[in-house]
Amino acid sequence: MLRRGLEKIKNKAAATWYWRGFYGNLIKEMEKKIKPRNEENEVPFVNKPGIAFSFDDSFRVEQWYKYGMDLFGYYDIKVTFNINAFHHFEGEREHNQKEIDLLLELQANGHELAHHGLKHQNAKSYINQYGLTKWVEDEIESLFKWLEKHSHSKTMEKFKLPVTYSFPFAACNDEMINEIVPRYFKVVRGHSSTDHLTSFNHTGFAPAICIDSIFLKNKKYIKRILRVVKKTGLNLILMSHSILPEDVKWEDFGWGEESNLAGTWRTSTKMIEEIIKEAKALGLEFYTTAELAGVATFIDKNLERCIRQHLHNPSVKWITISELSPIKELDLSGQNISNLDGLQYLTNLERINLYDNKITDYRLLDRLGKLKEININNDQIESKTGA
Repeated sequence: MLRRGLEKIKNKAAATWYWRGFYGNLIKEMEKKIKPRNEENEVPFVNKPGIAFSFDDSFRVEQWYKYGMDLFGYYDIKVTFNINAFHHFEGEREHNQKEIDLLLELQANGHELAHHGLKHQNAKSYINQYGLTKWVEDEIESLFKWLEKHSHSKTMEKFKLPVTYSFPFAACNDEMINEIVPRYFKVVRGHSSTDHLTSFNHTGFAPAICIDSIFLKNKKYIKRILRVVKKTGLNLILMSHSILPEDVKWEDFGWGEESNLAGTWRTSTKMIEEIIKEAKALGLEFYTTAELAGVATFIDKNLERCIRQHLHNPSVKWITISELSPIKELDLSGQNISNLDGLQYLTNLERINLYDNKITDYRLLDRLGKLKEININNDQIESKTGA
């Protein structure tokens, strides 16, 4: 009995020493990026530092929706959900319509749905067995096709074309990255032992640190990290899996013993709330991974078509957020638009005509601080809600 007790104390002390060293070294590496800055001139998407929450494995979508929807709000705290086309358990079936609807409702609340491979294959292992071309066909291109053929059962909204990719198991190398960037994605997420921060308008590999409870044992570490991020003027991607209160038991989901390992990859709602609270206190911004890449995305293809008409090169693959900043007036009347997602990036917009469209939700107009004039029903109104 005494021996077991001493062994437990010894293991706890070793774990404490390990994590202090791990986060201590991580913070030292970040501190090398600190540079003098004028915080008064910080602009979101341009030079205002922030964090990007990034959640993996869409078989967890009901957890994301149940515990994340209210936690993150409507366009208040935007996060990235990295999705597959199948449920890891329950016979490895494809996502059903209910799960597809939940994913698209997360998207409708401003969150990014990013690419995480059709069946979550370990890229290194898959390529060693079948080759690089086969991996791209089976894991990358196949998920694009799956996303294209599905829509929300009621709103009929479609999946946005993913801008970013997250490597399952963080298994990647330069050959894989060069194969899919920029051909398919602007940014791919993984892990790095030396670099932990991401610049604005980033292209290529972007590192992340894990905040699952299996890694992040004490909130004091993440608070120290966020303070350093603020001083660097750069951005930090925080990777996790399930969003679950501490008292929720994994076995209650009924996925069997084979799911137990996956169940250890979880972050408590309390920890996420602590991170959000600290980030807000420091004045950090909340970004999606696509926003760190400087890319503006749209749900409604008609709105995107209209926006492209204002670009120097309307046929460019990705619309950059910086290109939208100069736009001050938009006439979108009679364009058969039903969703305003993407309009939030036009931060200098002053006048907009939305007459004769199919829009029912005008809440995004409240995100445009410089908007002075709105035409919705052929009447000029001052209200930003359009209600």
